[in-house]
Amino acid sequence: MHLAHRVRRGSALILVLIMTLSLAALASSAIYMTNSSGMLSRFHDKERDLTFALETALELGKSRLQHDTTLVLYDTGYKQLLTSQAVYTSDGTPLTGVTVNLYGGYTGDTAGTYVPYVTLLATVTDAYGIRLARRMDLAAQSFARYSLFTNDFPSSVEIGAGENIPGRVHSNNRFVGSSGGSPSPVFGDTVSAAGAITGSGQWADTLSATSGTTVIPFPSATAAYWGAADLRTYFNTLASAASLVTTVMTPSAQTKATSGGIDVSGSAGGTASPGTRMEFLTIDVNNNGMVDSTEGFYRVFHLYPSSYFIGSGYYWVGGGDTTRLSVNFSGTPVPTSNQVLLNQCGAFYTVLNPTNGRPQREFFPIAMHAVGWVAARIQTSTYPTVSAAQAAAMAATAGVPAYPTQAAVRTIVQQPTAKCFPQGSPYLMNVERFTINTGTCQQDWWTVPMTRYTWGSAGICAAQGYGGQDSTFTLYSFTCPVDLSDAAGRCTGDTVYMGYWDWNYGTNNLPTLPAAVRQNVERPHLFPINRTYNPNYRGVAYATGRIFLAGTVRGFLTLYVNGTATIRDDITYDVTPADTANLCRNFYGLIARDSILVSDNVLNRPRVYDTPAATAGYTLTLGGNRDLIFNGIAMALGGHVGAFNPNVATSTNPVYTCPTGSTFTAAGGCMQVVGGTIMKTYVPPYTAATANSGLRPLRERDPCQMQDRRPPYFPLAATRARVVRSFDVDLRQVKSAALLTAYFARLRGSKAAP
Repeated sequence: MHLAHRVRRGSALILVLIMTLSLAALASSAIYMTNSSGMLSRFHDKERDLTFALETALELGKSRLQHDTTLVLYDTGYKQLLTSQAVYTSDGTPLTGVTVNLYGGYTGDTAGTYVPYVTLLATVTDAYGIRLARRMDLAAQSFARYSLFTNDFPSSVEIGAGENIPGRVHSNNRFVGSSGGSPSPVFGDTVSAAGAITGSGQWADTLSATSGTTVIPFPSATAAYWGAADLRTYFNTLASAASLVTTVMTPSAQTKATSGGIDVSGSAGGTASPGTRMEFLTIDVNNNGMVDSTEGFYRVFHLYPSSYFIGSGYYWVGGGDTTRLSVNFSGTPVPTSNQVLLNQCGAFYTVLNPTNGRPQREFFPIAMHAVGWVAARIQTSTYPTVSAAQAAAMAATAGVPAYPTQAAVRTIVQQPTAKCFPQGSPYLMNVERFTINTGTCQQDWWTVPMTRYTWGSAGICAAQGYGGQDSTFTLYSFTCPVDLSDAAGRCTGDTVYMGYWDWNYGTNNLPTLPAAVRQNVERPHLFPINRTYNPNYRGVAYATGRIFLAGTVRGFLTLYVNGTATIRDDITYDVTPADTANLCRNFYGLIARDSILVSDNVLNRPRVYDTPAATAGYTLTLGGNRDLIFNGIAMALGGHVGAFNPNVATSTNPVYTCPTGSTFTAAGGCMQVVGGTIMKTYVPPYTAATANSGLRPLRERDPCQMQDRRPPYFPLAATRARVVRSFDVDLRQVKSAALLTAYFARLRGSKAAP
């Protein structure tokens, strides 16, 4: 049998074709994968180059910020630091086609009370345009962080033995520690100087260097500042937004005021000079027993010239001198006829409120102690207690016209509650709301009787009798020599107009003041330093010239004084800065075009009230406490932060020392600064070679200085070092100049400074 054979034609060809195609596909895959790998490698190389370029630009910017202290950045917009800058490798070869742009500006702060960031923004460009963007934020620094900063430290001065500076210190030339004495001054933080650091000291282990530190530019009152013509314009604009610009009475020679032939001007020279004082205070507006963040204010008192035209041919005859604002007099002992002594110094007594029977502190000037009803009232005091014999001793008079005896004055000022107050103080009500010698109430400008207290005189005045309190606000202030032989305490001659409390003509949303806290008549004369009652408040107030300052600050405030700032008495916070439970509750900055000086007055330096002066209790300081206390940051742009007459010596018994119990003596005790002092030229507030001179500095650091805080819009120092963060930025936000401007504006906030 024959079997048929099936032939399978073409199978070999198909097999060959499949094998060929497979090998071709394999080869193509290999070629494609090789090409993709090359493309990916080139992409990563390109990305590495672009990232390297970005990081280089940011590091260049960071280095310039740290070393080029002349570099000016603004708090609005941005400044271009690099433009189409080529980037080089370590061997000096430029990256082909790659350039960078770098921009810088202040960001992050909208209210001026925080220290802002310095933001660097870098973009990298190649032939295809902007490819990457990256941002770096660095911490800026404010002058408010320094315990002591001086642009010039003269070789003739030094930090004395026994001094202590707990915070950061910098000098733009030399810095001199103690040349002798023990213990050496103590420095608790970095001390840096552009020149040599010499002298002895107990240095912190963070001592920067003995020479070569970078100069930190010191602000000038006349140089351009953050887009404004100068610092004066900058702060004036901020203050004007909230109507917090005070036009001070310009000092000028004027005729002394007299009453009944007696000089009542307070001047110790041939003529008198007007002036203005500002007083910080707190008021419990909601009467809840606490001082809330909205309850800080200041008020302004103007001491008028010798005569003031009021229309229709009428003049007020005035003529107070600035000694009445600073509270000053002298003499060995002080003459008992001195009208500042008699009418502005006295003592507090705790007596019963005539309406509700509750204890209250009332102040009676020295002159009023000879008035019968006052002598009777102070004998009801529970602190200090006053016997009939003591009251009689305080009321003793002698001479024609009658003045208190030296012993009477001494007995009053030796009271534990003795104190002096400036003209216009509510505590001086008894001698500022006078009943004139005809027995009628003093009137105001246009012969309209004023609602006022009196002490039992006839006519339109009600028969009442009590002493001055913080609520006894008197709009118009008068003075005269008190007739000590008159039971009602009238004037010996006509009253003399001295001045008035300024009106707040800006927005004042302050509600009616509770009668239990304050007279509502005071409300139009209060300047709120918060946005609740002053919605346009920017944290800044401004004074046009020399002004006298004191009081209690509540809130955040920077005061710019276009002249010399005179600290006539303590400037403190409502709560001690050392209370960490109330960290950064308040922050006050005082900037003066010239110097900031503690007044050499009876509040800060001792005066002799009886002889011999060496007898204990005969030489006293009548400021309510021995030391001058300043809470805040003081910056003197054209001079120094110190004291008037630092070389003048006065010795008390016992002698004032600073710190208390040490061997270091001073006429006025301590100038206790809790915060910092920044000045153009360092001048000590005492003279090391003179015992019992001036005031010795006693410095403490406010814990708020260690936070990213500052008094509102307080000047920034051109030192930027610490990187806070760094991250990539979406290119769509920075592709054009308009987008860059908008980007920095968003980072800055909605309310930039002018």
